[in-house]
Amino acid sequence: MNKGLIKIHIACIAKNLPFVTFRLPQQEYTTTYIQTTPGKVQWNSILEISEETGFIMAPFDTRNGLRYLLVKPDLVIETKDITRDTVTLVENLDPRPPATWNGAFPVVTGRETYMGQVEAIKSSIAKGAFQKAVLSRIRVVEGNHVDIVPRLFQTICKKHPNAFSYLFKSDEHFWVGASPEPLLRLSKGQISTVSLAGTRPYAEKHLNLNKWTAKEVLEQEYVTRYIHDVLREFSVKDYRVSSPYVKKAGNLLHLRTDFTLGLDKITHRLWEFVDAMHPTPAVAGQPKEDAINFIKKLEPHDRDYYTGFMGPVNRKKGTDLFVNLRCMKITPSYMSLYVGGGITLDSDPAEEWNETRWKAKSLLQILGMYIKNLNV
Repeated sequence: MNKGLIKIHIACIAKNLPFVTFRLPQQEYTTTYIQTTPGKVQWNSILEISEETGFIMAPFDTRNGLRYLLVKPDLVIETKDITRDTVTLVENLDPRPPATWNGAFPVVTGRETYMGQVEAIKSSIAKGAFQKAVLSRIRVVEGNHVDIVPRLFQTICKKHPNAFSYLFKSDEHFWVGASPEPLLRLSKGQISTVSLAGTRPYAEKHLNLNKWTAKEVLEQEYVTRYIHDVLREFSVKDYRVSSPYVKKAGNLLHLRTDFTLGLDKITHRLWEFVDAMHPTPAVAGQPKEDAINFIKKLEPHDRDYYTGFMGPVNRKKGTDLFVNLRCMKITPSYMSLYVGGGITLDSDPAEEWNETRWKAKSLLQILGMYIKNLNV
């Protein structure tokens, strides 16, 4: 544990400073942005932020009234550079007015209800409404656990070295997570994105692509086709795409296909491209709008920033955007873990429920290190 970083997080949370700490996949250190100026934090569109530098947090659906959040890098701190003077500097920053928390308790979906929702999706697919829809639910851990968050984040980083790990707070928007899914990464003039879908618990036998079911392969293929379609919309013909392969993400495995292209192919339309890409069928469904309209009526909760995207933008090293998965929303009364899965005509309701349990377990096991008698 980096004790200096813990103290910085404690100070930022206590002072309600907009801040984020993130760690890129396979990186040895974290980077912290703290916004010390009173500038704009919420934005109406992704295009408004296209020239800004900082850390963006985008909602799943802005039509619910949520806006894009941006923490500016007024103060940038890398783990390896933290000294006692760094901690003192943060502890002496002026506080902001306290956050106003929404006291509403989230709707928790039980096993039978979730399985019924899967059947409802399958029925609509059978009638030709869409081919795939991504269903989600919330697992709640009650109580005020804000004090464990600084240590929790560092443990998440340690347990998920191949994920994009982050801790984000801007007023009442307080999130932590470890995402396995890049949305778009830009570095040295090259853009990369992935098609990631299908989930199994980690086991040696599941590393063989040929052992995956037709349902799982098709679920990922929908995402791959969608990315091809978006590239065609932007008249991009010259790009590289890998064959599907099995990718480990914590205690889980996913099917993944990699795409790479030169920035010159969409130089002046990068943020339009991001806007077109998100949300992909990996978190929404196919066709996208039909699936979203259905799940918004079916799900009893607001996804908030779950299945949105986040990451550092327009810095010298590039832009790194990841889909907000394997994440928790933090409040003084509870933590909400968001999990979900892709539903197709061949989905088995019990297996879909189990998939959400596997996904929740990746964070619940870490929470269990700090919260006694937690039911994992």
